[in-house]
Amino acid sequence: MKNNFINYNRIFSIIIGTLLLAIATNGVLIPNQLLSGGVNGIATLLYFQLHTRVSITVIILNIPIFILGLIFLRKTYLTYSLFGMLMLSFWLEVTDSLMITQGNTLSTLVVAGFLHGLGTGIIFRADGSTGGTDIIAKIINKYFSINMATVILCLNALIIVLSIYFFGLDIAVLTISTMFISSQVANFVVDGINRKRTLYIITESEHADELSKCLLKELHRGVTMIPAIGAYTSESKYILFTTVSIREVAKAKQLVLRIDSKAFMTVTETSQVIGNGKGFLPLTPQ
Repeated sequence: MKNNFINYNRIFSIIIGTLLLAIATNGVLIPNQLLSGGVNGIATLLYFQLHTRVSITVIILNIPIFILGLIFLRKTYLTYSLFGMLMLSFWLEVTDSLMITQGNTLSTLVVAGFLHGLGTGIIFRADGSTGGTDIIAKIINKYFSINMATVILCLNALIIVLSIYFFGLDIAVLTISTMFISSQVANFVVDGINRKRTLYIITESEHADELSKCLLKELHRGVTMIPAIGAYTSESKYILFTTVSIREVAKAKQLVLRIDSKAFMTVTETSQVIGNGKGFLPLTPQ
């Protein structure tokens, strides 16, 4: 019988992801006096200043955060977040004496950013968390509709300011560079290389049917036709909505120009597409 309460894939991903975070922290960041983002970064800063154990500090700093989470967030998310936080603390203790030797500054940035971003991406891809700023960001997002990425960016900016104050501008710049590499690697792990482009095509009513059939036949993509009215002309129009691969954008432009040269078309980047279309992520039960 399938267990509806425990997601073993998520648990395994959190274990591997937190191990990579611990290796990045103890093996690269701490020996080079670099900070990571979130609570882990604050714990590392306290280690530099007060020589406290990072693993214990992570738990202590998370206690009031999890209390807030119990009040404002769903318990399932908090359960996996608690597991992630405890696993991170465990791996930080296990890898305490680890040190990865790098030849130069560039190697340090790449290795630290790659390991940290890979671990973060694996955890995020499994809808996991290590608590800390993720919980704070979720609470603020839930009640104030502020984007989680914006909240985390602001909290990390505070860490950068503290890094400048205690270690100087050079170390702070290296910390920012490491955070940037980490974020790019994490995004790559979560979204993959199979990014898509979403097309919004506003066309006249007489061209809508022909254009939609052409997109279906030539690109083999589903098209949604949305009735619309032009605000300036009050004329009836259609918005054609479809998602294509990056390589298919140029072909879609040519098809639109051939059928309706006066059509208005926008192309937006799409990091994930979930559904049953060709090349899309399949629908899977949670």
